[in-house]
Amino acid sequence: MKPSSTIRVFAITAALVSGISLAQAETKIGFRQLTIVEPVAVQRGVSQQVHLRSNFTLDGTHSVFFDQPGVTMTFAEKEAKEAPRKGRGSDGTPFAFDVVVSADAEPGVRELRVATDQAVSSVSHLMVTDYPVIREDEKKVNNTREQAAAVTLPVAICGRVERAEDVDFYSFEGKAGQEITAELFAQRATAGIHGMVVRGPLIYLMDGLMTLYGPNGQVVAQNDNFFGGDSFIAVALPEDGTYHLEVRDARYAGSGRYAYCVELASRPYAHATFPLSVQSGKTTPTIAIGHGLGASTSVEIRGASDSQSGIVQQRLLTGVGETNPVSVIVSEHPQLVADGKNVSIETAQPLNFPVGISGRFPEHDGVHFYSFDAKKGDAFLFEVTAQRLGLPLDCVLEVYDSNGKLVKESDDYLQSKDSKFYWNAAADGQFFLSIRDLHGRGGERFLYHLSAERSGPDFELSGEYYYAQLAPGTNMMWFAKLSRINAFKGPVEIIVEGLPEGVTAEPLTVPEGMIHGAIILKCAPGAKINASLVRVSGRATIVDAAGNEKEVVRRGRVTCEQQSSGGGQARWPISTQIVGVTKPLDLLKVVAEPSEVTLKPREKQELKVRVERQDGFTDPVTLAMSFDYFSSKFGEQLPPGVTVAKASKLRLAGKVLEGTVILEASDKAVAVEKIPVAVLARVSITFSITTNYASNPIYLTVLPKD
Repeated sequence: MKPSSTIRVFAITAALVSGISLAQAETKIGFRQLTIVEPVAVQRGVSQQVHLRSNFTLDGTHSVFFDQPGVTMTFAEKEAKEAPRKGRGSDGTPFAFDVVVSADAEPGVRELRVATDQAVSSVSHLMVTDYPVIREDEKKVNNTREQAAAVTLPVAICGRVERAEDVDFYSFEGKAGQEITAELFAQRATAGIHGMVVRGPLIYLMDGLMTLYGPNGQVVAQNDNFFGGDSFIAVALPEDGTYHLEVRDARYAGSGRYAYCVELASRPYAHATFPLSVQSGKTTPTIAIGHGLGASTSVEIRGASDSQSGIVQQRLLTGVGETNPVSVIVSEHPQLVADGKNVSIETAQPLNFPVGISGRFPEHDGVHFYSFDAKKGDAFLFEVTAQRLGLPLDCVLEVYDSNGKLVKESDDYLQSKDSKFYWNAAADGQFFLSIRDLHGRGGERFLYHLSAERSGPDFELSGEYYYAQLAPGTNMMWFAKLSRINAFKGPVEIIVEGLPEGVTAEPLTVPEGMIHGAIILKCAPGAKINASLVRVSGRATIVDAAGNEKEVVRRGRVTCEQQSSGGGQARWPISTQIVGVTKPLDLLKVVAEPSEVTLKPREKQELKVRVERQDGFTDPVTLAMSFDYFSSKFGEQLPPGVTVAKASKLRLAGKVLEGTVILEASDKAVAVEKIPVAVLARVSITFSITTNYASNPIYLTVLPKD
C-alpha cells in the first residue's frame, strides 16, 4: 500500500462519568486488559448496548477507538464497578457500552481500543453484520437439538462456548432446494485479545466446528477449519422441514472468552473473484467464486480512480442479487492471469516487471512457473497474497537457475502463510520462479496473487509500540526496529503521527550502523486527559532500481502482546497503536543524569537515576536500557557494542528511590553522535505485564576507535 501522510482515526469521545470512583485506590497501574464483547456483533444501521469485558476496571472511560469507520461506542455504566483480575483465562468483568453502527458501515470485524482517565487498553473486537443479531440466552439450555433456540433467516447468532464440552444448538425452517450459508466468526473475532488461554490443557483460540442436521436428524453438512480455524457451511437443503445447527469447539474445549457469531442466511455468497486483482483506475471482468450465485458468475471489479493500492472490499452484483463484500487487490502495476499452461520450467510464463499475477490451482499438486531475465546483482521483490484474502493456499515460492538448480526458497513470512522475500541474482541468466501449495492441495478457493517487481536498497520497520499511557510531566518509551534490505545503510527518520494533545515525541533518526532506536514520548506538565490512535513510520532517502534517488515512507508493522504457554510472551499482528494522557501513575517522575554522555571505546560512564513514587507505592522498580522478557529481547536502543555493566544498581525495592546505570563501550562499539536514549523504569503488574516508564532523554555519543 502506498505510504500516506494522512492518519484516519475513528473515535467517539464521551464526557467522563460523573460520580464514579473506585472503592479503593488503584495500585500498580497497567493497561486495561480487554477480553470479549457480548454480543460480539452489531447490525449496521442499528443502535445496541453491548458489554465489553475487562480484567481491570473501565471506570472513567472517555473514548473508544476503532480501526475502521462507521461505529461509535460510548461508556454506559452509571455506578463505579471494580474489575479484579481473576487470573489467567478469566473472561473479565462486563462493562456496558452503547454502540451505534451507521447504515453504510461495511460488514466485518473491527479492532477497538479504550481510553480511560487512568489508562489505555489492549485490543478487543466488534463485528459489524448485515443481519439482525440474535443473542444466545445463557439462562436457557440449548445443548441438544430438542433444546435448540429457534431463529429466522437471515440472522447473526451471537453466543459463547463458555465451558468445556459446551454445545450450542439453533433451529430454523428450511425449504427443499434452498441454498443456505453458515459462516462462523470465532478466531477472527478474538485473535488480538491479550490472553486467550483456557484453564486445564493450555488451549488458546476457539477451534469452531459446525454441523447441520436435517429434519430426520441426519447430518446434512459439517465443517471444521475453513477460514483458518473458523468453519463454514454452504448447502442446498434436501427437503422441507426444521433444521438444526450445532456450534462447538472441535476439541470440546470451552472458555468464557470463546465468543462467536454465526451468520446464517440464504443469499448470494462470494469467497473471491478470479482474477483477484485490478489495476488502479480500471475495471476488470471477473468470475465470482461462491454459492447461490445463479446461472452466471460473470461480474466486474473496480480499481480506485485515485491510484490507491492495497486490499479493498467490494460487493459483487450478480443476476440473483448483491453478494457479501469480498476482498479485491487494487494495484498500480499491470495485472496478468496465469495461462494455466505454465506447469513446468519448459512452459514457464514470461514476466515483465513490475507485474501482478492472479493464479489458481483447481487440482491437487498444482505448480506454476514464471520466467524472467536478470543480471548479476539485480534485486527483486516477490510477494504472495492469499491468506490475507481469506483463502486457504499455504504458498511456497522457489527460484531456479537456468540449469534447474534451486537457488532460493520461501515459505511463511512473519505471522502469515503468505510468502514474501527479497532476492538478488548471483549471476547473469534466465531464472524461474515457481509457486505451489506447501501441502499440494487444490480446489476452487486455492487462488493466489503474486506481485513481482524490481527492488533495491530499502527497509522495513517494526518494533514495540503497542500502547503508551503518560501522566502530565512524565515520559514513556517505545522501540523501533529496522530490517535493512539490499545493503541499505542510510539513516531512517522515525515519525510518530497523531499524538494526543500535550504529547510529543523526541526526534529520532536511526543512524548508519544501527537497526534500532528509542521513541521517547513526553507529556507536558499541564496536559489534559485525552487519547488518540497514532501511527509510527520510517522515512528515508533511497536509490530505486533505476538509480534514482527518492524519499520513501514505510509504515511500521504493529504487534500486540500475547500470553503464551507457561506465562511467556508472543506477538500477534494488529492494526492500532494508542497513546493516552492519564491521571498520575505509580511513578510520578524518572530522572537520569547527566543528560549528555560521551563514551570512548573501552570506557564506562555512570547514569544516576532517581524515581519519584506515588504516595503509598512501594513495589519494586527495575531499571533497564532494553525491553527484555526473560531471555527474549523485544526492544533495544543502545548502539552495538554499548552494554549495561554488571556493577549497575538496577533494582529499586521498597522505598528505594535511586539507582545507577553504568554504560560500557567495547572497542568495537558503533560510533554515533547524540542519539536520544532513556532509562526504562519497569513496574511489574502481573507475571507477564509491566508498565514501562522512561526517564528524560539522554543524548549519547560514542566516539570512533582511534
